[in-house]
Amino acid sequence: MTDKERMDEIKGLHEDYKKVFNSEEGKRVLAHLAKNCFIKTTTLDKDVNIMAAQEGARMVYLNIETMISLDIDKIEKESARQ
Repeated sequence: MTDKERMDEIKGLHEDYKKVFNSEEGKRVLAHLAKNCFIKTTTLDKDVNIMAAQEGARMVYLNIETMISLDIDKIEKESARQ
């Protein structure tokens, strides 16, 4: 995959995430995920398997937030400098 193809893919995904999660339904889903994906609580647990599962759920939510808030212009500028 070329750099341009990768950038086009990221742009498309960014727009898809914004469209889905900026809708009223998407905002409700995101709020629900935040409550259930350990965003405001710790994932620490004495059982390492439970902790790993909780951290995995947390990472899914954080990935969604990252995709929604990407600064595409900044990424393109940094990519052009390389």
